[in-house]
Amino acid sequence: MGDVVPEVIERSWRRSISHRVSTDRVADQAGEVDPEAALFRAALPVLEHWERHLADTPMTLLLSDRAGRIVARRLGERDLRSRLDQVHAAEGFDFSEETMGTNGLGTALAEGRPVLVSGSQHYNDLLSSLTCAATPVVAPGGSVVGSVSLGGPVKDTSSLMLSLTQEIGQQIEQRLRAQTRPEDLALALSFMRYKNSRRPTVVVDRHSLMANTPGLPFVNVDTHLVLWELLTGHDWRRHDTLEFTLPTGVTISGRPIGDTTEPRYVVHFFDPGPGDLPQATSEVPLPLVKVASSRRDAVVLVDGPSGSGRLGVALDLLAVGTGAEPAVIVAGMPGWLTQAGEHLARGEDVVVRRLEALGPGDVADLERLMLDHTSAVDRGESSNVLALTVASARAAASLTELLERIATRHVIRPLAESRERIPTLVRDLLLELDPEGRHSLAPSALQAMLQHHWPGELRELRLTLAGVLGGGVPPVIERKHLPAHLRNPAPRRRLTLMETAERDAIIRALEMADGNKSAAAELLGIGRTTLYRRMRQLHVEVDGETL
Repeated sequence: MGDVVPEVIERSWRRSISHRVSTDRVADQAGEVDPEAALFRAALPVLEHWERHLADTPMTLLLSDRAGRIVARRLGERDLRSRLDQVHAAEGFDFSEETMGTNGLGTALAEGRPVLVSGSQHYNDLLSSLTCAATPVVAPGGSVVGSVSLGGPVKDTSSLMLSLTQEIGQQIEQRLRAQTRPEDLALALSFMRYKNSRRPTVVVDRHSLMANTPGLPFVNVDTHLVLWELLTGHDWRRHDTLEFTLPTGVTISGRPIGDTTEPRYVVHFFDPGPGDLPQATSEVPLPLVKVASSRRDAVVLVDGPSGSGRLGVALDLLAVGTGAEPAVIVAGMPGWLTQAGEHLARGEDVVVRRLEALGPGDVADLERLMLDHTSAVDRGESSNVLALTVASARAAASLTELLERIATRHVIRPLAESRERIPTLVRDLLLELDPEGRHSLAPSALQAMLQHHWPGELRELRLTLAGVLGGGVPPVIERKHLPAHLRNPAPRRRLTLMETAERDAIIRALEMADGNKSAAAELLGIGRTTLYRRMRQLHVEVDGETL
Protein backbone atom coordinates (compact mmCIF):
# COMPACT_ATOMS: atom_id res chain seq x y z
CA MET A 1 0.00 0.00 0.00
CA GLY A 2 2.89 2.36 0.77
CA ASP A 3 3.90 2.35 -2.94
CA VAL A 4 0.42 3.35 -4.06
CA VAL A 5 -0.47 6.26 -1.79
CA PRO A 6 1.57 8.69 0.30
CA GLU A 7 2.37 7.60 3.84
CA VAL A 8 0.22 10.37 5.32
CA ILE A 9 -2.82 9.09 3.39
CA GLU A 10 -2.15 5.52 4.45
CA ARG A 11 -2.05 6.54 8.12
CA SER A 12 -5.29 8.45 7.68
CA TRP A 13 -7.00 5.46 6.03
CA ARG A 14 -5.96 3.26 8.95
CA ARG A 15 -7.40 5.77 11.41
CA SER A 16 -10.60 5.95 9.34
CA ILE A 17 -10.94 2.16 9.47
CA SER A 18 -10.37 2.18 13.24
CA HIS A 19 -13.10 4.82 13.60
CA ARG A 20 -15.44 2.60 11.51
CA VAL A 21 -16.17 5.46 9.14
CA SER A 22 -18.68 4.78 6.39
CA THR A 23 -17.46 5.31 2.82
CA ASP A 24 -20.72 6.87 1.65
CA ARG A 25 -22.09 8.95 4.54
CA VAL A 26 -22.71 12.69 4.45
CA ALA A 27 -21.46 14.93 7.25
CA ASP A 28 -23.41 15.26 10.50
CA GLN A 29 -24.80 18.51 11.84
CA ALA A 30 -22.42 19.53 14.64
CA GLY A 31 -24.06 22.62 16.10
CA GLU A 32 -24.31 26.34 15.50
CA VAL A 33 -21.32 28.47 14.49
CA ASP A 34 -20.28 31.09 17.04
CA PRO A 35 -19.61 34.36 15.12
CA GLU A 36 -17.79 35.76 18.17
CA ALA A 37 -15.20 32.97 18.34
CA ALA A 38 -11.61 34.22 18.07
CA LEU A 39 -10.80 31.96 15.09
CA PHE A 40 -13.84 33.12 13.11
CA ARG A 41 -13.18 36.80 13.80
CA ALA A 42 -9.52 36.48 12.82
CA ALA A 43 -10.20 34.49 9.66
CA LEU A 44 -13.18 36.44 8.31
CA PRO A 45 -11.23 39.30 6.60
CA VAL A 46 -8.72 36.81 5.17
CA LEU A 47 -11.46 34.59 3.75
CA GLU A 48 -13.31 37.56 2.26
CA HIS A 49 -10.07 38.79 0.65
CA TRP A 50 -9.38 35.42 -0.99
CA GLU A 51 -13.03 34.97 -1.95
CA ARG A 52 -12.66 37.99 -4.24
CA HIS A 53 -9.48 36.54 -5.76
CA LEU A 54 -11.11 33.13 -6.27
CA ALA A 55 -14.22 34.53 -7.96
CA ASP A 56 -15.03 32.73 -11.22
CA THR A 57 -12.70 29.84 -10.34
CA PRO A 58 -13.82 26.31 -9.39
CA MET A 59 -12.14 26.66 -5.97
CA THR A 60 -13.75 26.63 -2.51
CA LEU A 61 -12.31 27.84 0.80
CA LEU A 62 -13.38 26.03 3.97
CA LEU A 63 -12.45 26.85 7.57
CA SER A 64 -12.97 24.38 10.42
CA ASP A 65 -12.59 24.68 14.18
CA ARG A 66 -10.38 22.33 16.17
CA ALA A 67 -13.12 19.69 16.26
CA GLY A 68 -13.35 19.57 12.45
CA ARG A 69 -16.66 21.45 12.31
CA ILE A 70 -16.89 23.78 9.30
CA VAL A 71 -17.32 27.36 10.54
CA ALA A 72 -16.99 29.23 7.22
CA ARG A 73 -17.34 28.48 3.50
CA ARG A 74 -16.40 30.76 0.62
CA LEU A 75 -17.19 29.79 -2.96
CA GLY A 76 -15.54 30.72 -6.24
CA GLU A 77 -18.06 29.68 -8.89
CA ARG A 78 -21.56 29.73 -7.41
CA ASP A 79 -22.60 26.53 -9.18
CA LEU A 80 -20.32 24.66 -6.74
CA ARG A 81 -22.85 25.26 -3.96
CA SER A 82 -25.21 22.40 -4.84
CA ARG A 83 -22.33 19.91 -5.22
CA LEU A 84 -20.94 20.82 -1.78
CA ASP A 85 -24.38 20.86 -0.19
CA GLN A 86 -24.95 17.27 -1.34
CA VAL A 87 -22.17 16.10 1.02
CA HIS A 88 -23.03 18.76 3.67
CA ALA A 89 -19.72 20.61 3.14
CA ALA A 90 -21.23 23.70 4.74
CA GLU A 91 -21.20 25.75 7.94
CA GLY A 92 -22.06 23.77 11.05
CA PHE A 93 -21.24 20.27 9.70
CA ASP A 94 -18.61 17.86 11.00
CA PHE A 95 -15.68 17.09 8.67
CA SER A 96 -13.40 15.49 11.26
CA GLU A 97 -11.64 12.26 10.34
CA GLU A 98 -13.76 10.45 12.93
CA THR A 99 -16.89 11.32 10.92
CA MET A 100 -15.83 11.66 7.27
CA GLY A 101 -12.55 9.73 7.14
CA THR A 102 -9.60 11.02 5.13
CA ASN A 103 -10.29 14.59 3.95
CA GLY A 104 -8.36 17.84 3.88
CA LEU A 105 -9.81 19.58 6.93
CA GLY A 106 -9.96 16.53 9.20
CA THR A 107 -6.63 14.98 8.18
CA ALA A 108 -4.73 18.27 8.56
CA LEU A 109 -6.06 18.42 12.13
CA ALA A 110 -5.20 14.78 12.85
CA GLU A 111 -1.67 15.06 11.40
CA GLY A 112 -0.99 18.59 12.65
CA ARG A 113 0.61 19.54 9.32
CA PRO A 114 -0.34 20.53 5.73
CA VAL A 115 -1.83 17.75 3.60
CA LEU A 116 -3.04 17.28 0.02
CA VAL A 117 -5.87 14.79 -0.48
CA SER A 118 -6.78 14.17 -4.12
CA GLY A 119 -9.59 12.17 -5.71
CA SER A 120 -9.74 8.55 -4.57
CA GLN A 121 -7.34 9.28 -1.70
CA HIS A 122 -10.45 10.50 0.11
CA TYR A 123 -11.82 7.71 2.31
CA ASN A 124 -15.39 8.79 1.54
CA ASP A 125 -16.45 7.96 -2.02
CA LEU A 126 -18.68 11.04 -2.11
CA LEU A 127 -15.56 13.22 -2.00
CA SER A 128 -13.62 11.35 -4.68
CA SER A 129 -14.28 13.97 -7.37
CA LEU A 130 -12.45 16.65 -5.35
CA THR A 131 -8.89 17.63 -4.48
CA CYS A 132 -8.36 19.35 -1.13
CA ALA A 133 -5.24 21.08 0.15
CA ALA A 134 -5.41 21.89 3.86
CA THR A 135 -3.25 23.18 6.68
CA PRO A 136 -3.79 23.46 10.44
CA VAL A 137 -4.21 26.89 12.00
CA VAL A 138 -2.09 27.37 15.12
CA ALA A 139 -2.82 29.89 17.89
CA PRO A 140 -0.03 32.02 19.44
CA GLY A 141 0.23 29.62 22.40
CA GLY A 142 1.04 26.73 20.06
CA SER A 143 -2.30 24.90 20.11
CA VAL A 144 -4.12 23.92 16.91
CA VAL A 145 -7.40 25.86 16.80
CA GLY A 146 -8.67 24.77 13.39
CA SER A 147 -7.78 24.11 9.77
CA VAL A 148 -8.26 25.83 6.43
CA SER A 149 -8.75 24.03 3.11
CA LEU A 150 -8.71 25.04 -0.55
CA GLY A 151 -10.52 22.56 -2.73
CA GLY A 152 -11.86 22.02 -6.22
CA PRO A 153 -12.55 19.37 -8.87
CA VAL A 154 -9.79 16.79 -9.47
CA LYS A 155 -9.40 17.95 -13.07
CA ASP A 156 -8.39 21.42 -11.82
CA THR A 157 -5.76 20.16 -9.37
CA SER A 158 -2.67 22.38 -9.24
CA SER A 159 0.67 21.95 -7.49
CA LEU A 160 0.20 25.49 -6.17
CA MET A 161 -2.88 24.61 -4.10
CA LEU A 162 -0.93 23.46 -1.04
CA SER A 163 1.39 26.49 -1.07
CA LEU A 164 -1.55 28.85 -1.47
CA THR A 165 -3.43 27.16 1.39
CA GLN A 166 -0.40 27.51 3.67
CA GLU A 167 -0.22 31.21 2.80
CA ILE A 168 -3.89 31.64 3.73
CA GLY A 169 -3.33 29.75 6.98
CA GLN A 170 -0.36 31.98 7.86
CA GLN A 171 -2.43 35.10 7.23
CA ILE A 172 -5.10 33.84 9.63
CA GLU A 173 -2.42 33.06 12.23
CA GLN A 174 -1.01 36.58 11.87
CA ARG A 175 -4.43 38.04 12.59
CA LEU A 176 -4.83 35.71 15.57
CA ARG A 177 -1.54 37.04 16.97
CA ALA A 178 -2.60 40.64 16.31
CA GLN A 179 -5.90 40.26 18.16
CA THR A 180 -4.47 38.19 21.02
CA ARG A 181 -4.46 39.95 24.36
CA PRO A 182 -1.68 39.20 26.89
CA GLU A 183 -4.30 37.35 28.95
CA ASP A 184 -5.04 35.05 26.00
CA LEU A 185 -1.37 34.20 25.63
CA ALA A 186 -1.10 33.53 29.36
CA LEU A 187 -4.13 31.23 29.16
CA ALA A 188 -2.58 29.39 26.21
CA LEU A 189 0.65 28.87 28.15
CA SER A 190 -1.34 27.46 31.08
CA PHE A 191 -3.23 25.21 28.69
CA MET A 192 0.02 23.74 27.33
CA ARG A 193 0.51 22.03 30.71
CA TYR A 194 -2.74 20.09 30.32
CA LYS A 195 -3.38 19.66 26.58
CA ASN A 196 -1.76 16.19 26.41
CA SER A 197 -3.76 14.85 29.35
CA ARG A 198 -5.82 11.75 28.54
CA ARG A 199 -8.64 13.13 30.67
CA PRO A 200 -11.15 15.56 29.12
CA THR A 201 -9.72 18.89 30.29
CA VAL A 202 -10.36 22.60 29.74
CA VAL A 203 -8.59 25.72 30.98
CA VAL A 204 -10.82 28.73 31.58
CA ASP A 205 -10.41 32.44 32.24
CA ARG A 206 -12.86 35.34 32.09
CA HIS A 207 -12.67 35.65 28.32
CA SER A 208 -11.74 32.26 26.89
CA LEU A 209 -11.86 28.49 27.16
CA MET A 210 -9.35 26.00 25.74
CA ALA A 211 -10.06 22.27 25.56
CA ASN A 212 -7.78 19.33 24.82
CA THR A 213 -8.89 16.72 22.27
CA PRO A 214 -10.68 14.41 24.79
CA GLY A 215 -12.47 17.46 26.18
CA LEU A 216 -13.95 18.66 22.88
CA PRO A 217 -17.15 16.53 23.03
CA PHE A 218 -17.93 18.12 26.40
CA VAL A 219 -17.92 21.75 25.28
CA ASN A 220 -20.08 23.99 23.14
CA VAL A 221 -20.84 27.69 22.80
CA ASP A 222 -22.50 27.85 26.24
CA THR A 223 -19.89 25.84 28.17
CA HIS A 224 -17.54 28.74 28.86
CA LEU A 225 -20.30 30.92 30.31
CA VAL A 226 -21.71 28.17 32.52
CA LEU A 227 -18.31 27.06 33.82
CA TRP A 228 -17.22 30.62 34.52
CA GLU A 229 -20.32 31.30 36.63
CA LEU A 230 -19.86 28.05 38.57
CA LEU A 231 -16.15 28.64 39.18
CA THR A 232 -16.34 32.30 40.13
CA GLY A 233 -19.34 31.65 42.40
CA HIS A 234 -17.49 28.95 44.37
CA ASP A 235 -16.05 29.72 47.84
CA TRP A 236 -12.41 28.77 47.28
CA ARG A 237 -11.45 29.79 50.81
CA ARG A 238 -13.54 26.96 52.25
CA HIS A 239 -13.08 24.34 49.51
CA ASP A 240 -10.03 24.25 47.24
CA THR A 241 -11.79 22.03 44.68
CA LEU A 242 -15.17 22.41 43.00
CA GLU A 243 -17.05 19.13 42.43
CA PHE A 244 -20.28 19.48 40.47
CA THR A 245 -22.60 17.24 38.46
CA LEU A 246 -24.08 18.84 35.34
CA PRO A 247 -27.65 18.08 34.20
CA THR A 248 -26.23 15.66 31.60
CA GLY A 249 -24.84 13.49 34.42
CA VAL A 250 -21.26 14.52 33.67
CA THR A 251 -19.23 15.44 36.74
CA ILE A 252 -16.70 18.27 36.68
CA SER A 253 -13.77 18.84 39.00
CA GLY A 254 -12.24 22.32 38.96
CA ARG A 255 -9.49 24.15 40.79
CA PRO A 256 -7.70 27.49 40.44
CA ILE A 257 -4.39 27.77 38.63
CA GLY A 258 -2.49 29.50 41.39
CA ASP A 259 0.41 31.09 39.51
CA THR A 260 -1.67 33.83 37.83
CA THR A 261 -2.74 37.35 38.75
CA GLU A 262 -6.10 37.05 36.94
CA PRO A 263 -8.54 34.24 37.92
CA ARG A 264 -7.88 31.13 35.85
CA TYR A 265 -9.05 27.56 36.37
CA VAL A 266 -8.46 24.03 35.12
CA VAL A 267 -11.52 21.76 34.85
CA HIS A 268 -11.64 18.00 34.29
CA PHE A 269 -14.75 16.18 33.03
CA PHE A 270 -15.68 12.70 34.22
CA ASP A 271 -17.82 10.56 31.96
CA PRO A 272 -20.96 9.08 33.64
CA GLY A 273 -20.36 5.70 32.00
CA PRO A 274 -18.14 3.79 29.56
CA GLY A 275 -18.65 4.96 26.00
CA ASP A 276 -21.39 7.34 27.08
CA LEU A 277 -19.97 10.68 25.96
CA PRO A 278 -22.39 13.61 25.95
CA GLN A 279 -23.18 15.25 22.65
CA ALA A 280 -22.16 18.91 22.50
CA THR A 281 -25.37 19.86 20.71
CA SER A 282 -27.75 17.64 22.69
CA GLU A 283 -30.57 19.20 24.70
CA VAL A 284 -29.88 19.28 28.45
CA PRO A 285 -32.80 17.77 30.45
CA LEU A 286 -34.35 19.67 33.33
CA PRO A 287 -32.34 18.57 36.40
CA LEU A 288 -34.51 16.65 38.80
CA VAL A 289 -33.36 15.01 42.02
CA LYS A 290 -35.37 11.84 42.50
CA VAL A 291 -35.91 10.28 45.92
CA ALA A 292 -36.88 6.60 45.75
CA SER A 293 -40.18 5.46 47.26
CA SER A 294 -42.19 2.26 47.27
CA ARG A 295 -45.25 4.34 46.21
CA ARG A 296 -43.61 5.69 43.06
CA ASP A 297 -46.24 4.24 40.70
CA ALA A 298 -49.11 5.66 42.71
CA VAL A 299 -48.20 9.17 43.90
CA VAL A 300 -45.48 11.47 42.55
CA LEU A 301 -44.56 14.88 43.94
CA VAL A 302 -42.88 17.81 42.16
CA ASP A 303 -41.33 20.14 44.73
CA GLY A 304 -39.97 23.54 43.73
CA PRO A 305 -40.37 27.29 44.22
CA SER A 306 -43.33 29.14 42.74
CA GLY A 307 -42.86 29.93 39.08
CA SER A 308 -40.31 27.14 38.52
CA GLY A 309 -42.46 25.16 36.08
CA ARG A 310 -43.70 22.50 38.50
CA LEU A 311 -46.88 21.85 36.51
CA GLY A 312 -44.91 21.32 33.30
CA VAL A 313 -42.65 18.79 34.99
CA ALA A 314 -45.63 16.97 36.49
CA LEU A 315 -47.30 16.76 33.08
CA ASP A 316 -44.04 15.48 31.54
CA LEU A 317 -43.84 12.75 34.19
CA LEU A 318 -47.40 11.64 33.50
CA ALA A 319 -46.86 11.72 29.73
CA VAL A 320 -44.31 8.91 30.14
CA GLY A 321 -47.21 6.62 31.00
CA THR A 322 -50.46 6.57 29.03
CA GLY A 323 -49.94 9.89 27.29
CA ALA A 324 -53.60 10.73 27.98
CA GLU A 325 -54.49 14.25 29.11
CA PRO A 326 -54.67 14.32 32.95
CA ALA A 327 -57.13 16.29 35.05
CA VAL A 328 -55.51 19.38 36.61
CA ILE A 329 -56.99 20.60 39.90
CA VAL A 330 -55.90 23.48 42.15
CA ALA A 331 -55.65 22.51 45.82
CA GLY A 332 -57.89 24.48 48.19
CA MET A 333 -60.46 25.42 45.55
CA PRO A 334 -64.11 24.47 46.31
CA GLY A 335 -64.69 20.75 45.75
CA TRP A 336 -61.03 20.05 44.81
CA LEU A 337 -60.80 16.89 46.92
CA THR A 338 -64.04 15.40 45.56
CA GLN A 339 -63.03 16.19 41.98
CA ALA A 340 -59.66 14.51 42.41
CA GLY A 341 -61.26 11.37 43.83
CA GLU A 342 -63.82 11.17 41.02
CA HIS A 343 -61.18 11.49 38.27
CA LEU A 344 -59.02 8.81 39.90
CA ALA A 345 -62.05 6.52 40.23
CA ARG A 346 -62.63 6.89 36.48
CA GLY A 347 -59.08 5.71 35.80
CA GLU A 348 -57.69 9.12 34.88
CA ASP A 349 -54.34 10.60 35.88
CA VAL A 350 -54.68 13.64 38.15
CA VAL A 351 -52.46 16.61 38.96
CA VAL A 352 -53.24 18.52 42.17
CA ARG A 353 -51.40 21.85 42.11
CA ARG A 354 -50.16 24.27 44.77
CA LEU A 355 -50.46 22.11 47.87
CA GLU A 356 -48.62 24.83 49.83
CA ALA A 357 -51.96 26.69 49.94
CA LEU A 358 -53.43 23.97 52.21
CA GLY A 359 -53.66 24.56 55.93
CA PRO A 360 -52.98 21.97 58.65
CA GLY A 361 -56.69 21.11 58.75
CA ASP A 362 -56.62 19.94 55.10
CA VAL A 363 -53.74 17.51 55.57
CA ALA A 364 -55.90 14.68 56.92
CA ASP A 365 -58.22 14.90 53.88
CA LEU A 366 -55.25 14.81 51.49
CA GLU A 367 -53.80 11.84 53.36
CA ARG A 368 -57.04 9.87 52.90
CA LEU A 369 -57.00 10.61 49.16
CA MET A 370 -53.38 9.49 48.84
CA LEU A 371 -53.82 6.33 50.92
CA ASP A 372 -57.05 5.33 49.14
CA HIS A 373 -55.29 5.68 45.78
CA THR A 374 -52.14 3.80 46.79
CA SER A 375 -54.28 1.00 48.21
CA ALA A 376 -56.20 0.73 44.93
CA VAL A 377 -52.88 0.54 43.05
CA ASP A 378 -51.55 -2.12 45.43
CA ARG A 379 -54.70 -4.22 44.91
CA GLY A 380 -54.34 -3.93 41.15
CA GLU A 381 -57.58 -2.00 40.85
CA SER A 382 -55.88 1.11 39.45
CA SER A 383 -52.77 1.88 37.39
CA ASN A 384 -53.12 5.63 37.05
CA VAL A 385 -51.05 8.25 38.87
CA LEU A 386 -51.77 11.04 41.31
CA ALA A 387 -49.26 13.85 40.77
CA LEU A 388 -48.86 16.67 43.27
CA THR A 389 -46.99 19.98 43.16
CA VAL A 390 -45.77 21.92 46.19
CA ALA A 391 -43.38 24.65 47.28
CA SER A 392 -42.28 22.83 50.44
CA ALA A 393 -40.51 25.91 51.80
CA ARG A 394 -43.97 27.51 52.19
CA ALA A 395 -45.91 24.38 53.23
CA ALA A 396 -47.13 23.38 56.69
CA ALA A 397 -44.81 21.02 58.54
CA SER A 398 -47.51 18.32 58.79
CA LEU A 399 -48.04 18.48 55.01
CA THR A 400 -44.31 18.18 54.31
CA GLU A 401 -44.07 15.12 56.58
CA LEU A 402 -47.01 13.46 54.81
CA LEU A 403 -45.58 14.04 51.34
CA GLU A 404 -42.14 12.74 52.31
CA ARG A 405 -43.73 9.60 53.76
CA ILE A 406 -45.90 8.61 50.78
CA ALA A 407 -44.94 10.32 47.52
CA THR A 408 -42.01 9.88 45.15
CA ARG A 409 -40.35 13.28 45.32
CA HIS A 410 -38.85 15.21 42.39
CA VAL A 411 -37.08 18.45 43.34
CA ILE A 412 -36.64 21.44 41.03
CA ARG A 413 -33.76 23.54 42.31
CA PRO A 414 -34.14 27.34 42.21
CA LEU A 415 -32.51 28.94 39.18
CA ALA A 416 -30.14 30.84 41.47
CA GLU A 417 -28.76 27.45 42.58
CA SER A 418 -28.79 25.79 39.15
CA ARG A 419 -27.56 28.38 36.66
CA GLU A 420 -26.31 25.60 34.39
CA ARG A 421 -29.97 25.07 33.39
CA ILE A 422 -30.39 28.58 32.00
CA PRO A 423 -28.86 28.15 28.49
CA THR A 424 -31.18 25.26 27.68
CA LEU A 425 -34.22 26.94 29.24
CA VAL A 426 -33.51 30.08 27.20
CA ARG A 427 -33.28 28.08 23.97
CA ASP A 428 -36.54 26.25 24.75
CA LEU A 429 -38.37 29.45 25.65
CA LEU A 430 -37.12 31.26 22.55
CA LEU A 431 -38.45 28.40 20.44
CA GLU A 432 -41.77 28.58 22.29
CA LEU A 433 -42.06 32.37 21.96
CA ASP A 434 -40.59 32.54 18.45
CA PRO A 435 -41.53 29.26 16.70
CA GLU A 436 -39.97 30.43 13.43
CA GLY A 437 -36.56 30.56 15.12
CA ARG A 438 -35.78 34.13 14.02
CA HIS A 439 -33.97 35.12 17.22
CA SER A 440 -30.98 33.86 19.19
CA LEU A 441 -29.01 35.14 22.17
CA ALA A 442 -25.47 36.47 21.83
CA PRO A 443 -23.03 35.11 24.45
CA SER A 444 -22.92 38.54 26.13
CA ALA A 445 -26.71 38.45 26.69
CA LEU A 446 -26.64 34.86 27.91
CA GLN A 447 -23.87 35.76 30.37
CA ALA A 448 -26.07 38.53 31.77
CA MET A 449 -28.87 36.03 32.28
CA LEU A 450 -26.53 33.60 34.01
CA GLN A 451 -25.52 36.34 36.46
CA HIS A 452 -29.10 37.26 37.47
CA HIS A 453 -30.68 35.57 40.52
CA TRP A 454 -34.17 35.11 38.95
CA PRO A 455 -36.31 35.45 42.10
CA GLY A 456 -39.38 34.87 39.91
CA GLU A 457 -37.89 31.62 38.57
CA LEU A 458 -38.98 30.25 35.16
CA ARG A 459 -42.00 32.55 35.06
CA GLU A 460 -39.73 35.62 35.30
CA LEU A 461 -37.39 34.20 32.65
CA ARG A 462 -40.30 33.64 30.25
CA LEU A 463 -41.76 37.13 30.86
CA THR A 464 -38.32 38.71 30.38
CA LEU A 465 -37.75 37.00 27.03
CA ALA A 466 -41.30 37.79 25.90
CA GLY A 467 -40.72 41.45 26.75
CA VAL A 468 -37.40 41.54 24.88
CA LEU A 469 -38.91 39.93 21.77
CA GLY A 470 -41.85 42.33 21.95
CA GLY A 471 -39.46 45.27 21.80
CA GLY A 472 -38.57 44.74 18.14
CA VAL A 473 -35.03 43.50 18.72
CA PRO A 474 -32.74 42.33 15.87
CA PRO A 475 -32.26 38.58 15.21
CA VAL A 476 -29.21 38.36 17.51
CA ILE A 477 -30.18 39.64 20.96
CA GLU A 478 -27.26 41.35 22.68
CA ARG A 479 -26.76 42.50 26.28
CA LYS A 480 -27.77 46.06 25.37
CA HIS A 481 -31.25 44.81 24.37
CA LEU A 482 -31.94 43.37 27.84
CA PRO A 483 -33.66 45.23 30.71
CA ALA A 484 -31.37 47.51 32.74
CA HIS A 485 -31.32 45.25 35.82
CA LEU A 486 -29.90 42.42 33.66
CA ARG A 487 -27.35 44.55 31.79
CA ASN A 488 -25.49 45.40 34.99
CA PRO A 489 -26.12 42.74 37.66
CA ALA A 490 -25.06 43.43 41.21
CA PRO A 491 -21.63 42.05 42.21
CA ARG A 492 -21.57 38.84 44.20
CA ARG A 493 -19.72 40.41 47.13
CA ARG A 494 -21.44 43.05 49.24
CA LEU A 495 -20.23 46.53 48.28
CA THR A 496 -19.67 49.37 50.71
CA LEU A 497 -21.86 52.47 50.41
CA MET A 498 -18.98 54.33 48.75
CA GLU A 499 -18.39 51.48 46.27
CA THR A 500 -22.09 51.31 45.45
CA ALA A 501 -22.22 55.05 44.76
CA GLU A 502 -19.06 54.82 42.62
CA ARG A 503 -20.43 51.88 40.65
CA ASP A 504 -23.72 53.72 39.99
CA ALA A 505 -21.80 56.81 38.83
CA ILE A 506 -19.68 54.75 36.42
CA ILE A 507 -22.77 53.08 34.95
CA ARG A 508 -24.51 56.46 34.48
CA ALA A 509 -21.41 57.95 32.84
CA LEU A 510 -21.09 55.01 30.43
CA GLU A 511 -24.77 55.31 29.50
CA MET A 512 -24.39 59.06 28.88
CA ALA A 513 -21.28 58.36 26.75
CA ASP A 514 -23.06 55.58 24.83
CA GLY A 515 -20.45 53.06 25.98
CA ASN A 516 -17.42 55.18 24.98
CA LYS A 517 -15.01 54.61 27.86
CA SER A 518 -12.75 57.56 27.07
CA ALA A 519 -15.72 59.93 27.12
CA ALA A 520 -17.07 58.31 30.31
CA ALA A 521 -13.70 58.74 32.03
CA GLU A 522 -13.71 62.42 31.07
CA LEU A 523 -17.22 62.86 32.49
CA LEU A 524 -16.07 61.26 35.75
CA GLY A 525 -12.87 63.31 35.89
CA ILE A 526 -10.59 60.26 36.02
CA GLY A 527 -8.11 58.63 33.65
CA ARG A 528 -9.08 55.87 31.23
CA THR A 529 -6.76 53.39 32.97
CA THR A 530 -8.35 54.18 36.33
CA LEU A 531 -11.81 53.69 34.83
CA TYR A 532 -10.84 50.26 33.47
CA ARG A 533 -9.44 49.22 36.84
CA ARG A 534 -12.51 50.34 38.80
CA MET A 535 -14.89 48.76 36.27
CA ARG A 536 -13.08 45.46 36.73
CA GLN A 537 -13.10 45.73 40.54
CA LEU A 538 -16.77 46.75 40.72
CA HIS A 539 -17.92 44.25 38.08
CA VAL A 540 -19.28 46.78 35.58
CA GLU A 541 -19.90 45.40 32.10
CA VAL A 542 -20.20 47.21 28.76
CA ASP A 543 -20.97 45.73 25.33
CA GLY A 544 -20.88 42.22 26.78
CA GLU A 545 -17.32 42.58 28.08
CA THR A 546 -16.57 42.10 31.76
CA LEU A 547 -13.74 44.45 32.65
